[in-house]
Order: sequence, then structure tokens, then C-alpha cells
Amino acid sequence: MSRAATPYESGDVVATPDGRGVVLATRAEGFSFPQEGHDHADVEASPERPAFVVALEEGGSATYREGALEPTTFGETDLPEPKDERVTDVVDEEVDSGDRLPEGMDRREALEYWSDLGGSWSACVSDREDELGEQEAEAQCTAIKDLLSGTERWREHF
Repeated sequence: MSRAATPYESGDVVATPDGRGVVLATRAEGFSFPQEGHDHADVEASPERPAFVVALEEGGSATYREGALEPTTFGETDLPEPKDERVTDVVDEEVDSGDRLPEGMDRREALEYWSDLGGSWSACVSDREDELGEQEAEAQCTAIKDLLSGTERWREHF
């Protein structure tokens, strides 16, 4: 996975045409993004034109270009209005995170937690493993990213 030099990195809180979210991944090469059912959208990306996977506050995730994002915070009430539209449809499948999520964690708390960690699954595991052990920390962080992504199919693609 290539990394582009962009103003947005994993963990950044952004406004999108679909509302507030947290950047889950920045892609500088083409990739396949899950869509409804078992479909995928092929997303073109390059270092000059990266794509950003964003977990949305209202649910699911989608892919955007830089012009469709504006920096914001969780405390901001008047979100900026980005210029562009998203690249892919929002994917928001039934995800069975069930009892693997930290007790009492809702979507908003998961977004804030993920942002605080810099949007990294491995940072999540490092943060949780002293308390839970490595295997349970990996399961819990996977459940959090499943919830934020709105799909379990991120594991194959971003």
C-alpha cells in the first residue's frame, strides 16, 4: 500500500459531502472498495490523485478525493461544505461486532478513539494489549474497524 503526501492522514477528522468522519486509509495506488452485496468498485488512485477511505459518523464508509474533504473537529457544529462528491457509494453492511467491542462503546466513541490513535489498527492493538492480551486486543481492534468501515471486507482491501 503506497502512502501519498497529502493534507489528510489516517485518523484525521474531516467533513465530507455525507457528514463528518475519520480517515481510515489514504491510498496512492488503485484498489478495490467494497460495495453493496458482494460487489466492489475499482478506485483509481495515484500519488498525484490519492483516494481517502473515510468512516462516517452516521454509519458506514466511503471513498473520497481530496476536494471532497475539509478538516473539522468532533466539537464543530457547523461543518464546512466540501466541493466534490464521493468516489464510491457508502458501504454500511450488517457487521457483527457484538461482544468484541469495548463495553459501552458506541460509534461516535469508536470514531474518536480511532482518531486519537492516528487511525491505525496496529496502534489500537498496542493500546489495548496490556489490558487484554495480544489475541483479544487484535479481535477487539478488528471489531472496532469493522464497525467503522461498515463492512468486514476492509480486511481484504484497505
